[in-house]
Amino acid sequence: MTSPLTNSSATQLSRRRLLRWAAAAATVPVLSACGAPAPGAAGKKSGTVKLIHASKDPLVLWSVTYLAEDKGFYKEEGLTVERILLGGGPAALTGLLSGAGHANLSAPGELLAAVGKGQRLKTLLAHTNSMPSMLVVSKKFADRAGVTAESSLEERRTAIGKVKGGRFGITAPGSLTDGFTRLAAKQAGLDPAKDAKIVPLQTAGNSLAALANDQIDGFVGVPPVAEKAVLELGAVPLLINQEGEISGGDRMQGMSLQARTQDVDANPDLYQAIMRAEIRGMRALVEDPAGAGALLRKTRFSQLEEPIWNYAWKLIQSSWGSPHVTRDSLTAWFDNGLVADTNATGFPFDEVVDMRFADAALSAIGWKPAKR
Repeated sequence: MTSPLTNSSATQLSRRRLLRWAAAAATVPVLSACGAPAPGAAGKKSGTVKLIHASKDPLVLWSVTYLAEDKGFYKEEGLTVERILLGGGPAALTGLLSGAGHANLSAPGELLAAVGKGQRLKTLLAHTNSMPSMLVVSKKFADRAGVTAESSLEERRTAIGKVKGGRFGITAPGSLTDGFTRLAAKQAGLDPAKDAKIVPLQTAGNSLAALANDQIDGFVGVPPVAEKAVLELGAVPLLINQEGEISGGDRMQGMSLQARTQDVDANPDLYQAIMRAEIRGMRALVEDPAGAGALLRKTRFSQLEEPIWNYAWKLIQSSWGSPHVTRDSLTAWFDNGLVADTNATGFPFDEVVDMRFADAALSAIGWKPAKR
């Protein structure tokens, strides 16, 4: 099998270069491989909603949309779901900008960079309020750093700074995994551009394989990938973002539903229907986590061993709560230096944060979730 580290073209892409490329992708009208009409037209004619995912693997952090489908909430809105799986946040945003789907399910870093370059995009719903993610390192690397999972928070925060030149896998430059890896490195006193090796591996599965084969020393993974590394490979769970262990990271907006402004303006009824379905899914997660987890385990994650599923499901619970994206949660991406070539000054937050569909859906079902 080809090593994940042999993809030299991926490793040569800089973070800023890839984000610039993604931000400029609106000049491409439609991804030719998809052969799809404009998203607004597709929704009106067929009742199909095309959802772009920033991963080729099923992730627990997309439980809101999975549950909305598995419980029949989309169907009750007259919608059939088609999922377009792309490798990493930059690729997913490029797909959205090119018209490949009605919405993109991703962290907002790439969206913010694209808006800073003049693209018109909206975020319509928070799938998770924080970004569920965990930095894991191999047992060998943890021993070199003199740290264990039971070490104090301060010891775990500074551990990777004790071993310069550590190799850390990410999905793609400019992706969420890239950003959080850099935050963890800076927190430990490292300059991620000089004191660590950031290795693009395209998929979470490749990160697992690379860690197992001692090709990397660690990676930031989202559920259930990092949990698999801990329970299957003996990796050490060093930092859990949703528990506030990566400085500044827990304030940042997690997974959100994003759309092109032109599509929302052209077909507001479609997006209102999507919001009604997904907020019903979110309510089911918040009010009955055990029942929601049992269903998702059966429908989406049956391939996971029960201990891995239980571990991942427990860790992610603190990430659910409110469907609202806030200005502060997006500003945190700027504050942490994770938005390329732009800043929060003069940024059109009021245009990007569009909660009218979420608020209407909440009113329709009579649900009042906790405020962020």
